[in-house]
Amino acid sequence: MNVQTPIPRAIIGFFFACSLLLGACRGQEGKERTGAFFSFSKNSKAAEEGVPKPPHPLSIEGLRERDFPVLGIELRNAVEADEGLEAWDFTYDSEGYTIYGLLEKPAGAPPSPGGWPVIIVAHGYIPPDIFVTSKNYRSVTKYFAKGGFLVLKPDYRGHDRSEGIGDAPISTIDYSIDVLNLIEQIDSVPDADAEKVFLFGHSMGGGIGLRVLTVTKKLRGATLWAATSKGFPENTRYFIETERPKGVYSQELKEFRNVIEAIFTPDEYDSLDPGNYLDSIDVPILIHHGTHDHIVPLEWSTDLAEALEKAQADYTFYEYPGEDHNISVSYFKVMDRDMEFFRGLIE
Repeated sequence: MNVQTPIPRAIIGFFFACSLLLGACRGQEGKERTGAFFSFSKNSKAAEEGVPKPPHPLSIEGLRERDFPVLGIELRNAVEADEGLEAWDFTYDSEGYTIYGLLEKPAGAPPSPGGWPVIIVAHGYIPPDIFVTSKNYRSVTKYFAKGGFLVLKPDYRGHDRSEGIGDAPISTIDYSIDVLNLIEQIDSVPDADAEKVFLFGHSMGGGIGLRVLTVTKKLRGATLWAATSKGFPENTRYFIETERPKGVYSQELKEFRNVIEAIFTPDEYDSLDPGNYLDSIDVPILIHHGTHDHIVPLEWSTDLAEALEKAQADYTFYEYPGEDHNISVSYFKVMDRDMEFFRGLIE
């Protein structure tokens, strides 16, 4: 995979998006602080009146109730590929935005009438303005394609030619919606077996993958590398706080808090966290994390593993001593492990 720019730089570009979101979401009454970063004393009016409150549309339950229309994938231009492989860029619709992505697969006919098994690659953070559909995470797509899979790597909104805004405070939820929309379109992909769909997620993509796993039942397994698995919005706050001098991050925290408070009430935060819905995951998961990861704390994966254990989920957790965020030294060892994992689920 391409080495990532550290995730915290995702926050740099959100100020324009903040102003748009605040303009759209203002109107909520002020809330009294209790001292915690995301904690307030005022309950919603509906709760005070005893009226059941519908789930927030961006919550896990809200996404489960959402209608993801089947509009199809359009293959665009052929992309240069290694011998024995074929690749194209493609587009599909997500909430009215045209999203681009890369499709890479073995050349020739699929091994069965059902088509090639599918792996969705949920990539980690790369600044949207320098992201390139045909280049970033290409080592991952090539590897799985050479192993007999049809690989779909969505850009996410705001990346390269894809429409929409990237790097907003709620972008990881928006990107999850982009992946969920893609999953619904797989039936339209020539030679793709929509009954055998898996997910590879790295870093931010691992966090996205975890959310997707709690929303849809259309995945048969997933592998998560150094996933940003801490609950939202605390995961984003973490990256602002740990990567900025106090005089810089204090303003960013203020802007971030203003946007989040305009969109969500405090009693909705738990409903945004996939970690509270792990008991709904009924497919196998691999978790990979290097012990010298200086971007995503190892503890996030150890905590995730413990939570999956409590949820009685089917998971395997691998730690890699001395490895960095990209598990660079053991990269192919881990990719081989993933390949064996995915193949074992289709046999």
